Amino acid sequence: MKRVLLIMAIFMATATGVSAKGGPTLAERLNPGQDTIVVKMANGAKMILQLENIKQLQAFQNYSLDSLMRELNQYVERVDQMENTNQESKEMVVTFNKDKAADGKSEQITVTVQEDPKKKGDLKVERHEIRINKTFKIDVEVEEDGDDTKVNVNVPDKAERDSTRAAYKEAHYKSTKFNFDVDLGLNNFVDAEDNQVPDLKPLGSRYVSLNLHLNSQIGGRKSPFYLVTGLEFAFNNYMFDEDVIVVDNNNVTSFVVVPDRNFEKSKLTHSSVNIPLMPMLKFKRDGGKDGFKIGAGGFAGYRLGSHTKLKFEEDGRSEKDKARDNFNLSDFQYGLEGVIGYGGLDLFVKYNMNDLFKENRGPQANVISFGLRLLN
Repeated sequence: MKRVLLIMAIFMATATGVSAKGGPTLAERLNPGQDTIVVKMANGAKMILQLENIKQLQAFQNYSLDSLMRELNQYVERVDQMENTNQESKEMVVTFNKDKAADGKSEQITVTVQEDPKKKGDLKVERHEIRINKTFKIDVEVEEDGDDTKVNVNVPDKAERDSTRAAYKEAHYKSTKFNFDVDLGLNNFVDAEDNQVPDLKPLGSRYVSLNLHLNSQIGGRKSPFYLVTGLEFAFNNYMFDEDVIVVDNNNVTSFVVVPDRNFEKSKLTHSSVNIPLMPMLKFKRDGGKDGFKIGAGGFAGYRLGSHTKLKFEEDGRSEKDKARDNFNLSDFQYGLEGVIGYGGLDLFVKYNMNDLFKENRGPQANVISFGLRLLN
């Protein structure tokens, strides 16, 4: 009888642990307003189904009773093994696999039972501590007086569960974490010499950056102050709005208009690796969700490669011409960048303080990039 009670406590802990993650509470699961179906087995056992609607009954056919019975048998065997040991304090770990959770992902719940037998006069008292994933605990006390058995189950309330979860997060707090995010935006030329650089096609002059950021929280886990650094692999595209080609003449780069051509595409592209250093303030909303954030800092980087690409039609055929060269572009770059956002929406802006081309090796122009930061 005692091991059956312990199994019931395990499943109560499992059910309550799932509710602690956001599912229905145990009281809601046992709501008297639910319809109850009792299935009587040949050996006198009963299986009770509590359903809210017909859809739940129809969904029941997706569950394997054989698998459930095998898991129950494993639980009983482990309880027997624990009861047969001679240790005063005993511990058992069982795993409940839920094939499909509410979000469609597989879920695994680990339950640890610690048994500490004591005596109160003529009573034999056993205390069981059931833990789910190290953050949720239920205390079960079993009192045996001859043939009488009394079970007391202490299920923590929401405040106690939140306190336990907060204590667990505090114990496993890491002030520095890696984060991968992606910048998607547009480029434009600013501070350019008159008539020395062509206009750009806005939607064709794209900016993409793959970022591996190192976020360091300064001042403890409740502090809103962060320092962001890491590596950014950036790709700048400049698509010209006119029939322009990039020409390198005696180590001097210029943009030349070709009047007898009608280019479908003419662009200059370069890639770089950058290292940012940006202080940032991140504030949390109720429930721990991301709130307002703002950051500003600088970056420095190095050009990895560059090329031009032309696409045009000749003799009724579509032709492409791609040329790789440095085009006298600046190898080292540096500038300012900033981020502002709320919740899951972040906007970024980057301004290259260095000239796009080396000094006296091309027209003067600076680059500004702006857009959305995703996956942050």
